[in-house]
Amino acid sequence: MKHFVDSFNYAIAGVVHGLRTQRNMQVHLLAAVLVIFISFNLKLERIELLSISFAIALVLIAEMLNTAVESIVNIVSPEESSVAKIAKDIGAGAVLIAAINAIVVGYTVIYNHIPKDIVKTTVKKVEASSSHLSFSALLLVIIVVIVFKAYTKKGTYLYGGMPSGHTAVAFSIWTAIAFISQSLVVTSLVLILSLIVAIERIRVGAHTFFEVLFGAIIGILVTVIVFQWK
Repeated sequence: MKHFVDSFNYAIAGVVHGLRTQRNMQVHLLAAVLVIFISFNLKLERIELLSISFAIALVLIAEMLNTAVESIVNIVSPEESSVAKIAKDIGAGAVLIAAINAIVVGYTVIYNHIPKDIVKTTVKKVEASSSHLSFSALLLVIIVVIVFKAYTKKGTYLYGGMPSGHTAVAFSIWTAIAFISQSLVVTSLVLILSLIVAIERIRVGAHTFFEVLFGAIIGILVTVIVFQWK
C-alpha cells in the first residue's frame, strides 16, 4: 500500500514540477481552464465535453513528455549537439501537433454552440473595418514581437530569436489586405510573398521553422483581433 501511495506522490510531484518550471505548460493550463469554463457555460453534450477533455489532456501529456525528454537530453549531452537538438525539436513538434489538434477539436465542438447573432455581429465589424486599422495592427505586431524577443532573450531584435519579426510583419500585412481587398488575386499574391519571406528567413539560417511559424501566427492573430475590435 505504501508503494502505491508513493507512486501517486511521485506522479503529483511531476505534474507540480512541470507547472512550476515550464511556461508553456502554464499557458496550456490557463487555456484549458478558459476552454472548460466556456464549455460548461455553453452546456455542451457529454461526448463533446469528453472530446475537449481528451484534447486538453493530450496537450498536457505531450508537454510533460517533452519536458522529460529535454531533461534526459541535457543530462546525456550537456554540450551543444546537433543530435540533441533534433531530439528536443521532435519533442517540441509533438507538443505543437497536440496543440493544433486541441484547437481544431475546440473550434469544431464550440463553434456550433455560439449564438449566431454574435457571429454575424463580428463579421459585420470586420467588413466595416477601414484601411487605417492596418497601421495600428502592424504597429501592435511589432510591439508584440519585441516583447517576446525581450522575454526569450534569443537573437537580436532585428535578426534571429523567437519569433521571426519579418514573418510576423509579412503575415500581418497579408491578413490586413485579406480584410480590405476584394480581390482574390491580390490576396493570393501577397500570401505568396509572405511565404517567400518566411522561407527565406529559414534558408539564411536566421530562424528555425518554429520561430517562423510562431511569427506568422502572431502576425495573423494580432491583425485579426485589431480588425475585429474596431
